[in-house]
Amino acid sequence: MLQSLLVPLDGSEFSERTLPLAHGLAKATGASLHLAHVHVSHAPDHFLSNTQFHYEGLDLSEYEARHRDEEKAYLDEVVGRLGDPSVDSVILEGRVAEQIAEHATGVGADMVLMTTHGHTGVSRMWLGSVADALIRETTLPVLVIHPGDEGTVPKDVLSFKHILVPLDGSDLSASILPAATELAQATGARLTLVHVVSSTAVLGARIFPLMPDDITPAMEKAQLHLEEVAEALRKQGLDVAVHVHEHETPARAICALAKSLHADLIALATHGYGGLKRALLGSVADKVLRGSSLPLLVQRPG
Repeated sequence: MLQSLLVPLDGSEFSERTLPLAHGLAKATGASLHLAHVHVSHAPDHFLSNTQFHYEGLDLSEYEARHRDEEKAYLDEVVGRLGDPSVDSVILEGRVAEQIAEHATGVGADMVLMTTHGHTGVSRMWLGSVADALIRETTLPVLVIHPGDEGTVPKDVLSFKHILVPLDGSDLSASILPAATELAQATGARLTLVHVVSSTAVLGARIFPLMPDDITPAMEKAQLHLEEVAEALRKQGLDVAVHVHEHETPARAICALAKSLHADLIALATHGYGGLKRALLGSVADKVLRGSSLPLLVQRPG
């Protein structure tokens, strides 16, 4: 059961778009809600437009202290807007993703909820998205929302009515099931378990389509596995369907299926690779995050 939720904020309205959903989920489950802002040191807004002589005698430590006071006042104002005295907030110091991950552990968070690409503005916002880095820093499930210009954030937690869960038969893919199950139980959402069977095979530098005699047994095996998993979840009182699909690109198929099946959220595990290894092997979770406008619940297992 969800007992503690963490929402990172960067001071922008964009980052606050997760708050109604997080607050609603906290109230629905009885979980505590924690807000965090990581202080990032920066020069005064107009520092780069002038010469050093304009800043003779400038006390940067005083400037930093004033900046922290402004950030604390901002968090207090956000908590006040929520109208819930049980919500707490904190200013953190250091590298953003590392500090959020460490604080999430400190408050016993079961889930982190955040918007991605919260880089509106220049100097006062966290440049770039920390969602990707955070997923590699923590083994907690991270619910990522990336609203467009017009906003696509669910109105409240009950708007999650259908959760799509891609599985491939591996322990890695199945590691998202506890988090997806908790979210489904909290929101009353139904689950659809999906297995995308690749219709191509790779041998060295060659890619070629599989013959029916090869793909059919694979799809039958995937169907059987999904039914076994679904039956175990149904015994927990969940509404669960299964769907096996053939496609050469799993990430693209997942995005298309989520749309055609009218899912409200996609939940999947990731290996959490970064750097060159990620560039070579690719990441289905990363491609789904960038290919779908739906909220994504993603987790890197320990």
